[in-house]
Amino acid sequence: MVTVLVIEDDERSMELVSTLLEQMGHQVLGARSAEEATSLLREFRPALVIVDVRLPGQDGLTLTRHLKAEPRTASIPVVALTAHASLADRDAALGAGCIAWMTKPLSTRLLASTVFGLLGQKSTSASSTLG
Repeated sequence: MVTVLVIEDDERSMELVSTLLEQMGHQVLGARSAEEATSLLREFRPALVIVDVRLPGQDGLTLTRHLKAEPRTASIPVVALTAHASLADRDAALGAGCIAWMTKPLSTRLLASTVFGLLGQKSTSASSTLG
């Protein structure tokens, strides 16, 4: 089982993403803010992070830059999730270190293919307690 951290403040989006990931056989850690995510990342190392660009407090792209600057989390792929669909928004997400970018309303097929493409058929958990 592969662990995915989903950082999303919208309840419906969190539920949709989490349900789909669980149906794919992944374990989901959920955070509603960058601060919650940072706390979880002290304890767990997910195989993938999916982050909403517009979060309360610290935004998702700032969080992504911090993750990419930290040696312990730099190698974790980050996928941006946003309601803003312009090329400038995509470029900003990719420039912050995201490996992929998805727009809302979310296509469940795109989410599934993106996650599958990034994680393949990993059957062992990529999460570990960092203590």
